[in-house]
Amino acid sequence: MERTVYDIIIIGCGPAGMTAAIYARRMNLSVVVVDGGVPGGMMVNTEEIDNYPGFEKVRGTDLALAMYDQMMKLGTTHEFINVSNVRKEEDLFIVSNGEKEIIGKSVIVATGTKNKTLGLDSERKYFYQGISWCAICDGPLYKGKDVAVIGGGNSALSSALTLSKFVRKVYLVHRRDEFRGDPLLVDNVKEKDNIEIIYNSNVIEFSGNPLDKITILNKNGDKRELSIACCFEAIGRLPNSEFVDCDKDNDGFIIVNEKMETSVKGMFACGDIIKKGLRQVATAVGDGAIAAMSASSYIK
Repeated sequence: MERTVYDIIIIGCGPAGMTAAIYARRMNLSVVVVDGGVPGGMMVNTEEIDNYPGFEKVRGTDLALAMYDQMMKLGTTHEFINVSNVRKEEDLFIVSNGEKEIIGKSVIVATGTKNKTLGLDSERKYFYQGISWCAICDGPLYKGKDVAVIGGGNSALSSALTLSKFVRKVYLVHRRDEFRGDPLLVDNVKEKDNIEIIYNSNVIEFSGNPLDKITILNKNGDKRELSIACCFEAIGRLPNSEFVDCDKDNDGFIIVNEKMETSVKGMFACGDIIKKGLRQVATAVGDGAIAAMSASSYIK
């Protein structure tokens, strides 16, 4: 039986991966996008995106669906599997989930990031049962209740704003004395009467059955207990790069050059998975376009 060999295997179906697929298909290359999750990546967890050119405001799910529809209408193949291994044999790449293998002349890694956790002993038992990473998904479940958000970046600020529409009160716990997120988001948070900002504090314990309390410690050594129904963590992201063997930084982000080339010939990477300073939908789209064109040049 003759094996199907794609020109490009794209691992990841977020904005970077979908853009790469769109550009590659427009170059008339055969493309398969491999991802076991919901198309759109982190976009589907964002209620509103207001810094993507051409849209004053757009729902993350709507933008993700528009990208996906465009990608599929161009004739892209989509395989719903979670990749666990990528290996190169001679001039071909083999992508596998342990059962199924997909073969291609080149690979673009666009698997993005995963949620970072606090690493507390009392934390793991509440994962997805009192601790959440998606305010849009789970916020409506806590209508009229008190919740907490941990973090100080755009994700934490956006989560607090989203939750403020449903819940009675949001405790926004930040370990520093100022936010690192966009000033406009900071201003919007400070204007909300039902968001209480707690600076210079860390969550040190989760408790209850089910979760109903967190303990925080401020820089002066004072402890405070907060009664909550859910805690939303937004403390950063880690790269989904364990399955790929190429040069990475100390945190696991893939190192690429300006052409999105990795240390492995024929393997490219783009989007939030790569080592860079800014991770946004707009930068992911740019990365994806470059990766596709570089992969096209490599194949030719």
